[in-house]
Order: sequence, then C-alpha cells, then structure tokens
Amino acid sequence: MATNFFSKQDLARRNTRILVGLFAVAVLVLLTLTNILVAVAFGFADSQAIQSGLQQGMVKLDLIIWTSLLVLTTIAGAMLFKWQQLRQGGKVVAESLGGVRLSPDSADPRHRQLLNVVDEMALAANLPVPAVYILPERGINAFAAGYSPADAVVGVTEGCLEQLNRDELQGVIAHEFSHILNGDMRMNIKMIAVLNGILFVGHIGYLLLRGGRGAVIMSSGRRSNNKGGGGAAAILLLGLGLTILGYLGAFFGNLIKAGVSRQREYLADASAVQFTRNPTGIAGALKQIAASARGTKLKHHNADENSHLFFGEAISRWASIFATHPPLQDRIKRLEPRWNGRLPEARTAAANLASAEQQVSDSNNNEQNTTDSNQSSPRTSSAGERLLAALPVLLVQSAHQPMQAEPLLLALLISEQDEHRQQQLTLIREQSSVALLQDVDRMLSQIEHLSERQKLMLAQLSIPSLKTLTPVRFERFEQLLLALIKADGQLGLLEWAIAQLVDHVVASEFRSRDVQRKTSATELAAVREPSLQLLSVIASATHQDEQRQQQSWQAGLAALKLPTDQAKPDSDYHAVQQHLPKLMAASPKLKESLWQAILATCQADDIISDQQQVQLLALSLLLEIPYQAEAM
Repeated sequence: MATNFFSKQDLARRNTRILVGLFAVAVLVLLTLTNILVAVAFGFADSQAIQSGLQQGMVKLDLIIWTSLLVLTTIAGAMLFKWQQLRQGGKVVAESLGGVRLSPDSADPRHRQLLNVVDEMALAANLPVPAVYILPERGINAFAAGYSPADAVVGVTEGCLEQLNRDELQGVIAHEFSHILNGDMRMNIKMIAVLNGILFVGHIGYLLLRGGRGAVIMSSGRRSNNKGGGGAAAILLLGLGLTILGYLGAFFGNLIKAGVSRQREYLADASAVQFTRNPTGIAGALKQIAASARGTKLKHHNADENSHLFFGEAISRWASIFATHPPLQDRIKRLEPRWNGRLPEARTAAANLASAEQQVSDSNNNEQNTTDSNQSSPRTSSAGERLLAALPVLLVQSAHQPMQAEPLLLALLISEQDEHRQQQLTLIREQSSVALLQDVDRMLSQIEHLSERQKLMLAQLSIPSLKTLTPVRFERFEQLLLALIKADGQLGLLEWAIAQLVDHVVASEFRSRDVQRKTSATELAAVREPSLQLLSVIASATHQDEQRQQQSWQAGLAALKLPTDQAKPDSDYHAVQQHLPKLMAASPKLKESLWQAILATCQADDIISDQQQVQLLALSLLLEIPYQAEAM
C-alpha cells in the first residue's frame, strides 16, 4: 500500500494529545483570568474586603478555591454533556446538522449515484459501508463522522449532488473515506466535546450579563441602598467579564481547531487520489467549488462547532488564521502542479441530473459508463467500481433493500452439504416465517456460484440496510443468524466474519456502548494472548499439512519478535471472537505490528491463496486495519 495509514492514525492520536495539552493550557488561562475577574467583582461589591486582601498582599484563599472549582466543574460538565450527546457517534452529528438519512434503496438518480459511489469506495477501502445522510444545503460540501468505521456516517449536501459529476463526487467521497482510515473522525468528535467546555464559559457569562442588567434596572427603580445596587452591578460586571472570557476562549478554541485540521486535509486529498487513481476527480470538485457562487458555506446554526469535519470551509472567517481548511488554490496545486489557475464554468443542476440518470441506468444494466458526460476522453473505472460490477445485480439490489438484506445474509450462511442445509432451512421456517424461507431459497441459486470474497462483499453492502431495522427485529434476526451458524456444528471463516460484522458493525446502531471509542492497549504484552490465538487460527487455516502450519506459525512469531520455539495453542474462531474487542482497541502502531505478523503468517511460503486473501480481508475489516487487496 502506497500510503501508510497506520502512521497517519498515529499522527491523529498525537494531534489528539496536543489538543488535550492546548485545552489544559486554555483552561489554566481561563481559571487565572476568572479568579482575577471574580476578585475585581467582589471588590466592587465589598470594597473593604478586597482592600484588606490587597493590603495583606493576597486575596482570600477560599475565594480562589471556590472560584476555581466552580469554573472547572462548569467546563467539565459542559464537556461531558456534549460527550454524552455524541455517544451514538456519527448519526448524532449528521442529525444535529439537519441531515436526513438516505434509504439504501432510494430510486432518485442523484441519490442512487451517490450510494453507488459510497459502496464502491467502501469495497475499495475494505471498510463497512457507512450510512449516508443528505444535508439540505446549497453549498458544495461533505463530511464523515463517527468514532470508528463501525458507526461512521457520510454526509453530503444537496449542492454537492447538484453541481458535481460522478468523478468529482467520487473524489469527494474518497476524501471522506480517507478521514475514516486516517483516524481523524474520533479526534474530530473529541474536539467538538473539548471545545464545547471552553466555550460554555461564555454562555454562562451571557446569562449572568442578562441577569445582572435586569437586577440593576430593578435596583434603580426601587432606589435601593448602595450595597444592593453594588451587588447587582457586581453580577453585571462578572457577566460582562465572563462573556469576554468566553469570546477569548472561542478565539483560542478556533485557533486550536484550525491548526489541527488544516494539515489533515492535505493528507486526505492525497489519500483520495490513491483510492480513485484519478487526481482529476477531487481536483475537479475543488475547481467546481471555486467556480460556483455557492462555495462550501453552510447556513445551519451548528455548522460552526462542526466546521472542522467538512470537505471545505463551512463558515465565513474574518481571518485566515481561523480557517479549518487550506485555500482551494493550494489544494488544487498540490493535486495538479501544472494547473494554470483557470476555472471551469459552474455546472448546471439540470445537466448533472441527466448525467446521473445515465450513470444509474448503465449501472442497473451491469455496465460501467466509460465516458464522463463532461469530457470526450474515456474514464478508467476505479477498483471499487470493478468490484461492484463483478457482483450479480439482483443480489446487489437485495443488499440495498432493508426487507431483502435479511434473507440475503442468511442465504450467505446456508451450508453446501444437503444434511446441514435442510436443518438450517427448517430453522428459518420454525423461528421466522415461510415468506423469509422462500426469499432465502430464491437467492441460493445465485449465491452458490459466488466466491467467498464476493459473499463477504455482499455482507458489507448489506450493512446500511440492516441498520434500518427496528431494535426488536434486529434482535430476532441476530438470534436466527447465530442459530444457523451453530446448526452445522462448525465455524468457518465466512460464517465467523459475517457473525462478527453483525455483532460489531450492525449492532453499533442499536448498542452504541459497544463502539470502540478509545485506545486501551499500546504494548504487545497487553494483547499477547489474543494475538497468539489469532496467529494460531491463521496458521491452521493456511495449510492442511502440520509442518507447513508450524512454518507459518513461526513466521508470525518472528514478525512479532517473539521466541519461535513456543508451542502453537489449540485455538479456533470462538477463542478469537472473545478477544476481538481488545484487539480492536489496540493503538495504530500496535495494530501495524500485529498486521505485519498476520501477513508473515499468510506469506510464509510466498504464496497467498484465494482463501488466505479472504481471510486477510475479513480480519482487516473486523480489526479496523487498513488493507486493500487487488480488484478481481
């Protein structure tokens, strides 16, 4: 792989630590200034107390302690409140921006084209297919949000669909997938929560300012004594000061956000080219943005706090130092060094709609359009397009329909052996319905001819549809799926991979507590046992011959820099399943070491079979490890 996503993920973790450090500095500054402000306000209310404190060379210690505790509690409370709001991940962010979830079986040509592009990028990047949201905004923009690939969503504005052609849209979506792979999403959500704590001080000041102003007016109306008037004025002064401090916090908060975000955009642009193999796609999107009067600006009131998530600058900035994105011209120049600065005419929505309709028509006929509607030269299809085109159209359409995704996934698990097959089909009839059994039976004839890799891809494509089920229906489906897997008494690679996809990816929609939100292991010692069990399973599945299994096992140990003379544990996919969350929570650098050991185990004889390729794809998908295999 040309791009080392592990190093980029590690960079995202370092940026997160920098963010926390800057946040601590900002909080310390706010504490100091707030204590000074409270001391001044207290002195205004009671001049003798503050004068006495100053004469002694100090202010009251208890005043400092209580003020500091109050400020820290306020900031921490606001941060935790926002963190709790964001626990369900990407969909909460999308909905907070007015996003509407796009049905996987939408027939609208623009929506269908967008969904196809997202499917292609997910297959090319070997990631779970994310849910897609449409934002009712005329600006040309997009974002990816979530804690991990399991709960990630992609949001796209209406303006993006109206003005970008397919190649340009593909470039934008590839850019957002790069943020998912680079580990930027988790950092971005943490940034929202952290900055909310700093900015909340300003909200408190505004409330005190309003309350103090009212108290002063009431005191003046009643001609109250000087002490009462002074107390009201003190509240007014404190509110004014906290409001100013809030704006100061916003100033530093925006500086932090801008500094962390800008370099990540360059990296995501470069990674997008790797996915699409087409630099003109994302460069063309940036040129269309520059040529359009709409730009990338959004009108939603939550656009500011989420501005660092977007493909382009979401709000207007009065100074470039606060910009969360590099200038468009700089981004284009990095993608096309010989660009002469000329911009195309802004594309009309009508022309784009006609192009989308043609693209969807060609896709439904299982043919890839090889000519862009705005160019005379042929376009080269991406790896994702080729992967998607190799799948039966009817099965792809079933994956996109919520009511058909269930029988499709169940059909993928039906055994080829007649005895086990009949037992599984009986289970479906007894635990569900005859209608579901008929749907499964109808799909079997097409599924039987597919490779395991194609079956795994169909399971990936089914994820957004399965996430639209009700919680009760999903629970019934999950129970039936597990019953089918247990029916034949064996647990193969594909069965295990599909079960884990459902348990960790689809279930994230219904059990958000299971989503991996933080790194809990940075050293091999913390995941030594699960890592050895995983290598044992891979070595056993690699060859039938015990000697070659041992050779693969030792190659994996050597890659982990462990003694190669230790015995290979008896292990199976059930044992790995128990430790999967711990492996998923490993740091990027630790995952990189583990992945090198997995590759060494598979490549011990310098040959990777089709079964091993499927194994690598399944493991990278479940462990959230970046891996791209060659297209079929």
